Amino acid sequence: MKRSKRFALASAAAVVTAAVALTGCSSSDSGDTDSTTTSDSAATTSLDAAADTAAALTGAKVDIEVEGSLQGLNASEVEASIGTKPKMVGEGTATLDMGGKSVEAPFVYVDDHMYADVDDKGYIDYGSGRSIYDVSKILDVNEGVPHVLRSIQGAKEEGSETVDGVEATKITGTLPAKDLAVLTGTSPQAKGLDGDIPVTVWVTKDGKNNVVRVASEPAKGASMTVTLSDWGKTVTVTKPADVKSPSAKPSHAPKSGEPTRSPVG
Repeated sequence: MKRSKRFALASAAAVVTAAVALTGCSSSDSGDTDSTTTSDSAATTSLDAAADTAAALTGAKVDIEVEGSLQGLNASEVEASIGTKPKMVGEGTATLDMGGKSVEAPFVYVDDHMYADVDDKGYIDYGSGRSIYDVSKILDVNEGVPHVLRSIQGAKEEGSETVDGVEATKITGTLPAKDLAVLTGTSPQAKGLDGDIPVTVWVTKDGKNNVVRVASEPAKGASMTVTLSDWGKTVTVTKPADVKSPSAKPSHAPKSGEPTRSPVG
C-alpha cells in the first residue's frame, strides 16, 4: 500500500508539474506578442485608405518643414505645388542653409530635371534635384507618403484634431527609419536606419481620406513635418526660359550645406 500510495503521489505530482509547465509556456507564448506593435483595426483601415488616396492624387500643395539637422538634407523648408499625372512636375521654393546663411531658392521641376535659382543669378539645371530636395519622391507610391503610411506599425487612433482648419483623425505609431529615408534625403542603405522612429499622421474625417499631415522624428533632436493640402489640384509647370550653365566641375567634393553646382559668374 505504501508503494502504491507513493506511486499515486508521484503520478499526481508529475501531472501538476506538466500542467504548470504548459501553463508557463502558454503565458510565455502570449507574452511574446508585443502589444506596442499591434495596430487598432480602425487605425489600419484609415491608414490604408489614406495611402490609396495619396497614391491616386494627381496634384497637391506640399509644405515640408525640418527642425534640427538631418544628414543628407540641406533644405529646412520646401513649399511647392506638385502634379503627378501625366508626368511628375513641381514648382515652389526651398529654404536652404548655405554656409550658415538661410537662402530661399525658387525652383521648377519638369521633364525629370530640377531648375533652381539659389543666388538670384538665374536658374541652373540641378538634375534630379536631390542636392536641394527631390520633390518627385513626395507622392511616389513605392517610396513617398503612400509607402510611409503602409509601413506604420502599432497604429492607434488618438481622437480628432483640427489641422490648418481641417478636422482630422490623429493616428500614432512607429515606422522603420529606412522607410522614411527617401523623404529625408538619406540613402535607405545608410547606417543608423535599423531602428524604429515615432510618427503621427492626420487623416481627414470627411470620408475622402486625404492625408493632412505626417510628422516624424527621423533622428535625435530632429523632426520632419509633411503637410498636404489642395488635394487633386491641377499643376502646370514650364521650364524656365533662361537656364544658366553650371561652372566648371569643382576640384573637390562640396562640404555639407554647399550646392553641388555653382552658377557662372
